[in-house]
Amino acid sequence: MLRRLPSWVCEATTGKDMLVSTAFVNARIYTVNPEQPWAEAMLVDGPTITAIGTEDHIRDVAPSEAEIVDLQGRMVMPGIHDAHLHLLFSGLKFRFEPRLSPGADSRQIIRDLTSCPCAHPRDAHGNEWVVGGEFFPPAVGEVDRRFLDEAFPDQPVFLYDYSIHHGLANTRALELAGVDETVADPPGGRFLRRSSGELTGEMVEQARWPVMRAIPDHPEQVSAEAVAWAVSMCHRYGITSVQEASANPQALRAFRALEQQKALHLRIAAHLVWREEGFGGASAAELDQLIENRHQWRSEHVDTGFVKIWLDGAPLPPHTTQAGLTEEGDVEKSKILVPPAELTEALTRFDAAGLTVKIHCAGEGAVRTALDAIAHVRRHNGPEGPAHEVAHAGFISEQDYGRFQELNVTAEMSPAMWHIPEYGLQDGFRFRTVLDHGAWMTVGSDWIITENPNLFPGLQGMLQHGNQAVDLTAALEAVTIVGARAIGRQDVQGSLEVGKSADFIVLDRHLFDIPIEETGATQVLATVFEGTTVYTAP
Repeated sequence: MLRRLPSWVCEATTGKDMLVSTAFVNARIYTVNPEQPWAEAMLVDGPTITAIGTEDHIRDVAPSEAEIVDLQGRMVMPGIHDAHLHLLFSGLKFRFEPRLSPGADSRQIIRDLTSCPCAHPRDAHGNEWVVGGEFFPPAVGEVDRRFLDEAFPDQPVFLYDYSIHHGLANTRALELAGVDETVADPPGGRFLRRSSGELTGEMVEQARWPVMRAIPDHPEQVSAEAVAWAVSMCHRYGITSVQEASANPQALRAFRALEQQKALHLRIAAHLVWREEGFGGASAAELDQLIENRHQWRSEHVDTGFVKIWLDGAPLPPHTTQAGLTEEGDVEKSKILVPPAELTEALTRFDAAGLTVKIHCAGEGAVRTALDAIAHVRRHNGPEGPAHEVAHAGFISEQDYGRFQELNVTAEMSPAMWHIPEYGLQDGFRFRTVLDHGAWMTVGSDWIITENPNLFPGLQGMLQHGNQAVDLTAALEAVTIVGARAIGRQDVQGSLEVGKSADFIVLDRHLFDIPIEETGATQVLATVFEGTTVYTAP
C-alpha cells in the first residue's frame, strides 16, 4: 500500500509489539555511514533497519505485505543526539512554573508571578512555593528581596536568574530554609548583602543550596507530565537520544514512571548528580547513595552509567563565576567548586567503576583542572577507561586542546547563548580547533537555558563561525554518530545502517543543497524512534 506526505505515517509503525515491515522509498537518505553515505530507500522491520540502498533493491527485498511509504524526495537523516539538556527542569520550567517576561523589571516580575495559574509545589507544612524565572539582573536594577516581600509577605518565593546558577529568595523562603543574617558564605558560593550587612536575598552558586533543598518536590504525576512534554519537544526537533545533565532523584522517578507506562520513546544517558545539592535536589549523602544504587534506576531506555560534576560556574555577568586563568597562566582556584584532590579521588573511583563523567567547565581554568584530574586517572587506572567529557568546552587554553585526544576526552559543546552578541561569548567555542586537534566533539542544546532543544540554529552557527567554522558533514557527525560514541551506543544508533535501530528524521529541506543561512530554519516533518513514528509536523 502506498502513502504520501503529509499523511505518510503508517499505522504499522505505531505499534512496536508487531513485527511489521515498512519500506521507506523515494528519499534522499544521509546515513552518516562513510562506507555508504547516501541511499534512496530503507527497509525497517519492527524497531530495526534490515536493508538500506537503492529503491529497486529495497522493493526487491521487501516482503509482499510490507507498507510502502513514499517520502517524496525528502531528506532523511539519523535521529539527533543532544549531548546536554535537562528534561525535568525544562518540562517544569516551561509547563508548570511562572515564566518572567524578557527584560522584566521588578514590577513586571510581580505581575508575571501573580497572573500565572501555575502549579506551586506544597511543603509538609502547607506552604505553597512560588518557583520561577528567569530574571535578568540589569533589568531589575537593585536585586533585593524587598519587592518580593511586599507582594508575597507570607508565601515563599525563589527565582532563578538568567544563568540558572544564581537565584533570589524572599524573606519567607529564607526563613523556611533556615537562612538568617548570621549565615556564612559557603565554599563556592556567596550571599549578597546590603550596605547594612542584611541579606538581599540574592545567592550566588552554592549559596542557593539551603533554599533549593527547602523547595518541595512537585507531585510525581506533575514531574512525569513535565518529562513527557519535554520528550515530545525533543521529538518535535528530531531528537531521539539525549544526555540528561542533571539526573536527580525526581527526574529518575519520572523516567521510571514513563518507562513503566511504555511511554518513554527516547534514549536517555542519565548523568547522576554528584555533590551539587542545588541541581541534585538532595543532600550530598543522598546523591552518593543514588550513584551507589544506580542499577536500580536502569531500564530499557535509561542508562545510569554516567555522572555529572560541576567544577565552576557561568561566564555571564554580573556574577561571572567561571574559573579562568590568570595572566601568569595559573588557575583561578577561588572559583573552582570542587577541590582538585577531591575531584581526582572521585574521578578515579568513578572511572574504575566504568562510569562516564561529564564535568561542567565554563572557564579555561576549570578545563585545565578537569584535564589534570583525568590525566591522573589515566596514569592510575590505565588508559582504557570511559571517555569522560568536558561539558560546554567553550573556553580552552591553547595549551590544552591537544590533551583532549591524548586523554580520550570528549569536548561536549553546548553553547546555548554563544551566538547572542550581548552575552559576549562569540570568541569561544572553537569548533575547528577542537577537530583539528583530533578530539571527539559532541553538541548539546543546554535546554533549560534555551527556549527549546532545537539544534538546527546551533548547526548553522557552527557553519558560520569564521575561522572556527566546520563543514556540514562534521557538524552532523557531532549530533549523530559522535554523540552515540560518547554514550557507548555507536553500534546501535547514530547512523542508518543494517542492524541498527530505526531512529531517523524527515526534514523539510536538503541541508547539503541550501544556503548556509537557511540551515537554522530547518523543520522536522517526522521523527521515527525504534521504528515507531513519534512525531509528525502539523
